[in-house]
Amino acid sequence: MAQPLVHDGLVASAATYAEAQGTVEYLRKYGMAGESLLVVGSELRLAERRTGTSVPRLTAVTAGVGGGLGLLMGIFVTLVADTNMTGLVVVFWGAAYGVIVGALVGLFRGLIRNRPEAVSTEVVPTRYEIRCPAAEASVAIALLQQDQAA
Repeated sequence: MAQPLVHDGLVASAATYAEAQGTVEYLRKYGMAGESLLVVGSELRLAERRTGTSVPRLTAVTAGVGGGLGLLMGIFVTLVADTNMTGLVVVFWGAAYGVIVGALVGLFRGLIRNRPEAVSTEVVPTRYEIRCPAAEASVAIALLQQDQAA
């Protein structure tokens, strides 16, 4: 017989997803099929969070990335090119130019494209329910009651 698509038997409720997963693991340990148990978010609410990064932080991160790329380019130039400067000076200038270019790119990107005032909303559950088919719900509830009694 095919499993029902809707798990309509409420077994337990938990405040966090980790607690709900713990309950599911407990029920699996005592013989319930893992496919018949579901963790479902309930009591949904809208949560707002700011998107975007502050301009100074974005500038610093891209300056660091630019410095790393400049350092690698300096090492590459030292290995393959014939220059009048010593290898250490070429590597230093590569890193310095990389930091400068990276900081400028990050600054302009932060000022033009980054929108720290933009807000994204997402739906998040405040409680988690453990559900199973109605035919198996009484077994799961009995197992959980034995656990609480012990």
